[in-house]
Amino acid sequence: MQLAAGDRVKWKIEYDYTYYKVYDGKGHLAGYFFPHYGQIVPEEKEDEVIGKMNKAHDTVPEGTLLVPMAKLDLLDREDGLDLGSAIASLEANLARTKFWDGWLKENARQFSIFGSTVYTAREDRNMLSIALGISRDFTLGEKEVKEALTPLLDQLHADGLL
Repeated sequence: MQLAAGDRVKWKIEYDYTYYKVYDGKGHLAGYFFPHYGQIVPEEKEDEVIGKMNKAHDTVPEGTLLVPMAKLDLLDREDGLDLGSAIASLEANLARTKFWDGWLKENARQFSIFGSTVYTAREDRNMLSIALGISRDFTLGEKEVKEALTPLLDQLHADGLL
């Protein structure tokens, strides 16, 4: 699907310690970007070195974008869940997961995505997140990371995945 002008989101990127938070146009947290800094020696200076790399707007060869993939809405329910609702939730999430799979097969090359891994979100056990490994040079810095990720974020948004 091609993006129309009205489909554009004003993404905001915020550096936080060693990674970047991604916010949508409404200010909601949409994901995280983790630059791959490589092996830093000595390890005990890692935080300091990474801070300097970000301030200097160094370039890293790849990174990982972590975004929500599916909301299970099955776990930790005190009131329980009837079987029909459980089946409906599982079917809906299977369809969404298959959509993600198809999307990645069609778009991975265009966005330099070399792999994906699914995780349970730390903050919400009912949320599955997908980590997209991206192999391309990223210049560090909020403005630069935003510029690099915007085409991918826009496409995920336009296709209903973000």
